[in-house]
Amino acid sequence: MKKIFTSLLLSVFCAVAVNAQNYTVEPANGSVVETLTDIFITWEGAQVIDVKTELMVGGIKAYMINGDNKVFVTDVFCGPAWGDYINLTMMNPTVDAGEYQIEIPDDMITVDGVAVAAFNLNYTIPGMPTSAATFDITTDDGSLNTIYITVTPCAELLINEDEEVEAPYLIKNDGFNSTRVANYAVTVTGANTATLTTEKDIANGHYTLHIPRANFIIDGEINPLIMKEFVPAAVENVVNDTQRVTVYNLNGVQVIGNGVAGDINQLQPGVYIVNGTKKVVNNK
Repeated sequence: MKKIFTSLLLSVFCAVAVNAQNYTVEPANGSVVETLTDIFITWEGAQVIDVKTELMVGGIKAYMINGDNKVFVTDVFCGPAWGDYINLTMMNPTVDAGEYQIEIPDDMITVDGVAVAAFNLNYTIPGMPTSAATFDITTDDGSLNTIYITVTPCAELLINEDEEVEAPYLIKNDGFNSTRVANYAVTVTGANTATLTTEKDIANGHYTLHIPRANFIIDGEINPLIMKEFVPAAVENVVNDTQRVTVYNLNGVQVIGNGVAGDINQLQPGVYIVNGTKKVVNNK
C-alpha cells in the first residue's frame, strides 16, 4: 500500500513539474531596448523557485560586448521568486548605446527541485556611443556661479542641440529636502573646454552638479551622466573602522569590493556610494 501511495505522489508531482530549462523573458532575449533596468524571467506553472541567497547580489553580472571583448557594467540584483517568476534589477540602470550580455551562473536558480543551467541574456541599446573621456571640473575660489570644464581626450567638443536634452543644473544637498537651486548656460570655449554660468547667487553649502547624459558631443560620442560633488570643509566619519564595505564612485564603477572601512582612507576625496548609501569621503 505504501509503495502504491508513493508512486501516486510521484505521478502527481511529475504531472505539475516544470521543465527548469524552459522559461520566458521580458524584455525578450535578443531584443532592442531603450534601457536595461528590470528583467523578468518566468517558469509558467512552477510551484517552487529557489534562488541561492549568497548569489542574489553579485552572482549575476552585466557586460558590454565589443567584438571578442567584454567590459563589466554592473552587478545585477536577483530577488526571491514571486510566484512563478523572478525579477532581475540592474544595480546601475544602463542607458548607454551598445551590445549587452547578462550572465546567469550555473545552479543559481532551482525550479521545482531542478537546478537551472547557466544561461545568458543579450540586449541591444541603440543610439550614439558613449564617450570614455574624462571631465575635469573646476571653479574659481570655490564659486559655483562659474564652472570650468576640460574634456580629455577630445579634439572637438560640441553642445548637443537636441531640445530633449536637459541643461546642466545644481542640486543643494539637504537630506530629504534636497532641491534644485540653479540651471546653467553652456558655452564651448575651445576644442576641449566649456564654461557653465548661472546668474543665481549660490550660498555656501553642500551641492551636486549634474551634467545630464548627452549634453555634450565629444568627437562624435555623447557624454555619460556626470555628477560632481562640492562639499563643505567639515565632514563626518564615513563608517566605523571594522565595517565591511563595498564602494562605488558616482559613475557606477566599483572602487572597493568587500573591503574593510580602512580601505576608504586610500580613496581620493569626494562622494562615493558606500554599502548602497551616498557618503562623503574627505581624506587629508
